[in-house]
Amino acid sequence: MRTDTSRPVGGLGRRPTRILERLVAELAHRGLTNRGRRDRPVGPIGVSALANILSNKAYAGIVSWEGVEYPGLHQPLTDTATFNRVQDLLAARAARGTRERRHNHYLKGTLFCGVCGRGLSFQLAKGRYEYLYCLGQKNRNPTGCKEPYMPAGDLEAQVEQLYETIELPKSWFARLREELKSEITARQHRNAAEREFLTRKLAKAETERRKLLDAYYAGAIDVTTLKTEQARIGSDIRLAEERLAAVDAHLAEWQEILETAMRFATNCATAYARTSAQTRRRFNQAVFERIEVRDGKIAAYSYHPPFDLLFSSSEFEYGDVVW
Repeated sequence: MRTDTSRPVGGLGRRPTRILERLVAELAHRGLTNRGRRDRPVGPIGVSALANILSNKAYAGIVSWEGVEYPGLHQPLTDTATFNRVQDLLAARAARGTRERRHNHYLKGTLFCGVCGRGLSFQLAKGRYEYLYCLGQKNRNPTGCKEPYMPAGDLEAQVEQLYETIELPKSWFARLREELKSEITARQHRNAAEREFLTRKLAKAETERRKLLDAYYAGAIDVTTLKTEQARIGSDIRLAEERLAAVDAHLAEWQEILETAMRFATNCATAYARTSAQTRRRFNQAVFERIEVRDGKIAAYSYHPPFDLLFSSSEFEYGDVVW
């Protein structure tokens, strides 16, 4: 592949909605292209090509021959922990989310029927009347739900009122911020021993993997045993790398996340009321795990972390947040 920042980018007129499409658009914007060949001119990287690149273990320094993985002699472009994290993110994005249809609404994916548990969808009637309805009524697998169609405006107003009821007192912010800083400092000291242990464990696993390949080359073990042991060692290394990355970054990440969440939680009603529909969708998906509606009214709701801890108790305990 090569980059050419002088050439115009074409063929990406529609706005991408899935993660790979967004990455493709960003790469095209930066001028990254394929190499081209006789039957195909140089052009932007496609979605399928990018998916193959992101899932290719060779970029993490691993080569495979007849089902057996070997450390490559080439310089990896990324470490295995980052590569594995990308695979997890792609799998998670593929498994979740609301499909984008022609008629969409920022409450889709957040509102659920309090009777049958199915999601609420959006319908535009006669070109101007907006309704939210239970998918159990007209989905491919109907539940027989009889919940009535609800004017979208009524539920929009109820969600705005919900944000007003869960907003935290602004007087909490300074005290909670200081408590968080103290907790972070204490945890960092306690993590030093675990970091040292995990580093030794990784070194031991790498040594074991090299000895395993030596035994295979010497004919001491067969290919089936090699594959089995490679899988076991690889799993151990991956878990240790993930844990080591968490030890180094988890507390700092949580501090940033919690500070952002606290700022929003002390001003969520105003922020939500003033923002766009697209940003409201992001707020709802970040704050609420689900909001259940029964008889046209919000009947129950649950939060995503860390808002479950921020909003679900009168006093906030940081020891419960930073594990």
